[in-house]
Amino acid sequence: MADTEYEVIANVSPRSVGPQSLFAETEAITTGNVDSFRSSTSDVRDATRALEEAGFTVFSEASSDITLSVGGSAKQFKEFFGAKLTRQKVDVGPERTMSFMGTSDDPAEALMQAPDKFQDLLEGAVVARPPQYFAPSAIPPVAPVDPAAYQYLTVPDGVSVIMRSARVHRLGVTGKDVVVGMIDTGLYKHPFYKERGYRLLATLLGPGASDAASDANGHGTGEAANIFANAPDCRLRMVKAGNDPVGSFNVLLNSTPKPQVCTNSWGYDVDHGGAIPNWLKPLEAAIANAVASGVTVCFSAGNGHKAFPGSHPDVISVGGVHVNLPDVTEFEASSYASSFQSGFYPGRNCPDVCGLTGKRVDIGGGKAPSLLLPVEEGATLDAIAPTTGSTSDGYGLFSGTSAACPQIAGIVALMLEKDSSLTPAQVKEKLVKSARDVKKGTTANGDTAGAGPDLATGAGLADAKWAYLNTMGDVATTFFSAPKDQQMAMVSSGAMPEISKDFVEDLIETLRSR
Repeated sequence: MADTEYEVIANVSPRSVGPQSLFAETEAITTGNVDSFRSSTSDVRDATRALEEAGFTVFSEASSDITLSVGGSAKQFKEFFGAKLTRQKVDVGPERTMSFMGTSDDPAEALMQAPDKFQDLLEGAVVARPPQYFAPSAIPPVAPVDPAAYQYLTVPDGVSVIMRSARVHRLGVTGKDVVVGMIDTGLYKHPFYKERGYRLLATLLGPGASDAASDANGHGTGEAANIFANAPDCRLRMVKAGNDPVGSFNVLLNSTPKPQVCTNSWGYDVDHGGAIPNWLKPLEAAIANAVASGVTVCFSAGNGHKAFPGSHPDVISVGGVHVNLPDVTEFEASSYASSFQSGFYPGRNCPDVCGLTGKRVDIGGGKAPSLLLPVEEGATLDAIAPTTGSTSDGYGLFSGTSAACPQIAGIVALMLEKDSSLTPAQVKEKLVKSARDVKKGTTANGDTAGAGPDLATGAGLADAKWAYLNTMGDVATTFFSAPKDQQMAMVSSGAMPEISKDFVEDLIETLRSR
């Protein structure tokens, strides 16, 4: 995608094949009904032609058969859609705001209507809004580090040991060749990645994004390291987001190779009840479309937010658990992480499962500095407090559910390496069943963990080793019920490894430790 900047980027819905339009739907858009909001090939073509003839740019690689991502000037949108646009600002992350031309939240103004002669072809359009990245706020460094602060973890070792992926790696499972997609602020090629031989696919640009080699914020570069902590041999595809997350999703889904899992450490703090607003409907549909196409989608539940899309029923909603070092087996619900009942989806509790997140401490402002992560030198998060010794050393201390979410994506990559046939729903089920119960601690939203599943941590802290063994158990069931020639093929391909004495002993130890 070209680096050209557009004053306004919007998501346009061509005529749906189902009984009603995308913007008239009052029920949740999920994998169960997303097909009814697709558009015919001819309608997508005609809609694209009409918009281009009106002077808009249609980003083909950022579009789908559900919505088209479109760029143009505020004047063009006013003349074509009759839109009332004003300059607005939104906080998108640590010490970072973005301005954009947007509509009012009022439903009558938020949904832009096409001219009369195109109303049968174009259901409407909504302005794309920049999402918020769920990491701590960046505050100028303070020194020395508050003595009350807890110890921090490093990647990959600290994360891989506590989440028990290191044990899976020793069995030869490392997420090899599984493609993990990530939509974030970009990916700077930090020496951290090169020195460890991690595999980075070319960074793609979402609508409104530019300079694929840079990550001036540092969020994407830092949080991506959490993926490799659990899946060191996966392939990472970063999409650098602008202000159109729907278009970024489509860029990722349209890329080759297509990702099998997608991690997202961002969202909107808007899950306040009632019908989902029209400006979020294209994103709701984009997520349902991704999961329906077989991609396991993970989203941060937020850091005290009631986050969407972290509450979408088709995604793995990721919360946070804090480890009380130096005891790597003592866990509590993170006081920095979100827990809530969705207002958009009755009965939907968030999170489903948790990754490692710091707890809230007051060091230059409330934050959770529990992970040492690589960032571009001089990036915003290079200067976050507590200091790592320099504001331009290429490392920062931060976490949030922004860190927990890519950790879960790494575990999913281990599972998909072993059994690529798993559906997103099956992956979620196995993660939930295999999580370690967390029985204490209170979240940022005031929910307290207890024995068994709870609102604070969902099923608990994800356990890579147990998730792998559950996946391995299904493979073993297939193996033992298969004819001999299929069994031999499974062994020769590595789908079913020869069971060693060490593996059996490891399995027994895991069972005893639960």
